[in-house]
Amino acid sequence: MNIFETLSQKTQESLHENKVSSLSEVQKTCIPAIMEGNDALIQAPTGAGKTYAYMIPLIERLSLQQSRKHFPVALILCPTRELCLQTASCARNLLSNREGFRTAVLCGGTDIQRQIKAFSSGADIVVATPSRLLDHLRRHTFKPRDCTFFVLDEADVMLKMGFREDVEKIADALPLHQTVLFSATYGEDIQDIATKLLNEPRQFKVGEDNQLRQRTNVLVATGNDKLVLLAKTLSRYKHSALVFANTRAGCDHAAAFLQKRGIRAIAIHSDMDYAERKQAMARFKAGNLPVLVATDVASRGIDIRTLKLVICLDYPDNDEDLIHRIGRTSRAGTSGTAVILLKNSQKDKIATINKLLNCTCKPLFFK
Repeated sequence: MNIFETLSQKTQESLHENKVSSLSEVQKTCIPAIMEGNDALIQAPTGAGKTYAYMIPLIERLSLQQSRKHFPVALILCPTRELCLQTASCARNLLSNREGFRTAVLCGGTDIQRQIKAFSSGADIVVATPSRLLDHLRRHTFKPRDCTFFVLDEADVMLKMGFREDVEKIADALPLHQTVLFSATYGEDIQDIATKLLNEPRQFKVGEDNQLRQRTNVLVATGNDKLVLLAKTLSRYKHSALVFANTRAGCDHAAAFLQKRGIRAIAIHSDMDYAERKQAMARFKAGNLPVLVATDVASRGIDIRTLKLVICLDYPDNDEDLIHRIGRTSRAGTSGTAVILLKNSQKDKIATINKLLNCTCKPLFFK
């Protein structure tokens, strides 16, 4: 069955307008189950097209609300502001040929009183970070009475950021609802929260290892001065690059190091003013900034289909975070390169990388 052809004419038109003419593996796998109203637990890599996998069924079931105030029928939780904004943009794009529907973003970094005022007329779809949504629940400015569709996007990241208690309180506040949980990894923490929040879920695991192995060229460079390795890597590959560092101080230090060598680079992290961070991301996405150095949290929401190069300056504290980092390239069927920089004392990590990514890393040498 061609799932694309079963969608409403309006949805097909909006997908075509957004240059989507066929569905990805995760979309073809999950959309029928979600459309049937089942709870779902989906393990899928970043860049697999998971946003459309839950957004298309949601858009298909929306009905116009006749009252002036719209009560949310769908709540999508994301770990960061950037991912919230990206997800809301996706919803608005899909709704561009439909009138009368509203999408709202409720996340931190915005004055709560201004946000309450802007949200006074409500919305059909709310995209939020857990802590700010819980704040609105406590103030009774988010009224969940009609909210029957609940999505946890990048649930593994939310749990690592310490949002589990907030997520559970939010779930308990909703009326009877369908829950869809997406995670790039599947550990005990995901199993545990899925058992608590999902009711007889359909479970799917979609092509994580094959995507990385087939479309991403994974290279490892070793040496004791990783900043020098970083500069040499950027000199060899002329693409725009997203560089990952583990700490905010590390981001700033790396960006300053590159700037001194004439490489235009900017660091983004949670200590920065949001407007500055947004501007840096916009420049990077537009191709006007060659190098963006980011922490894992700040990079959430970076979705650039043409991004060809990801560099891990620091090996992540959690092995599985490597999947998220490398997943920033090779998105939506494109190919890319991931370079992992290791100190000589970290060479034992290569075996871990090969197992985690189900690939054989190639060595990267410099003269």
